[in-house]
Amino acid sequence: MLDDQKDDIFLSRWMNGELTEQELDEFKSHPEYHYYEKIMRGTDALQVKEYDTDSKLASIKSKRNTVQHKPKKVVNLWPYIGVAASIAIILGIFLFNKDTFYSSGYGEQLAVTLPDGSEMILNAKSTATFDKNDWKENRSVQLTGEAYFKVTKGSTFTVNTKNGEIKVLGTQFNVQSQDDFFEVVCYEGKVSVTNQSTNEILTAGKGFRNIVSIGSENWNSASGKPSWLDNTSSFRSVPLAYVIKELEEQYQLEINTKDINLTIIYTGTFPNNNKEIALNTVFSTLGMKYRILPNGKTVVLEK
Repeated sequence: MLDDQKDDIFLSRWMNGELTEQELDEFKSHPEYHYYEKIMRGTDALQVKEYDTDSKLASIKSKRNTVQHKPKKVVNLWPYIGVAASIAIILGIFLFNKDTFYSSGYGEQLAVTLPDGSEMILNAKSTATFDKNDWKENRSVQLTGEAYFKVTKGSTFTVNTKNGEIKVLGTQFNVQSQDDFFEVVCYEGKVSVTNQSTNEILTAGKGFRNIVSIGSENWNSASGKPSWLDNTSSFRSVPLAYVIKELEEQYQLEINTKDINLTIIYTGTFPNNNKEIALNTVFSTLGMKYRILPNGKTVVLEK
């Protein structure tokens, strides 16, 4: 947990009380947890006060936290100086970084009301950041993963991803950007989509997708909203690798794909609230067998 490149963000979220219940339980079982806890308890340099923000769409809730900085007594931290250095770095990021950060967990949908009243819903295992202090001048969100946006009219609203940029004035649209996959669907109004392969305008009912291994395509969408808002993941002619990634993120699974052809093209859906049905729907359609190991989290695919 504390060995990956996102340590700083993870610890910032911990101090801000933003970890999910599952993440907190896993963190508490980590061998280094008690060092961090003692430092935070010993210094008592920050007091975190939690408050609730009503941000409800389709019965989804999100929470926010504020931090008040109060001077407290200084204690001897030499026994934990190595960990303290890490905490100091994180505190610097935590206090002086103006970005607001949201992250959804496995199988979670997270609804967020943006500073102008626009609505954003993150699909499972997605992150979004924005500068709330500069929001009036710069309505911009940095997204990794997938999110649905319902944007209030106003100045240009921008969603930046590593695979492309989307700009709108007031509309409803869905963005999915991860690895070598980039997809945008407009449900209302117009959106401007820009990446290495295109610079075009999508109107309501139009979609654009770029998969590095396949190429780019446009299509018409008859749906009025993304299916995942109704707890269904849907796929239209995508390599199996992306379907498996979605299964892993919705159900917190590790799927062993050794000797499996991940370039097989899949079209279909699976529910996001029933693991057995989801696995059976995908792999039976492809004529594959699978085994769920006793831990309930590992799935082994067989030809």
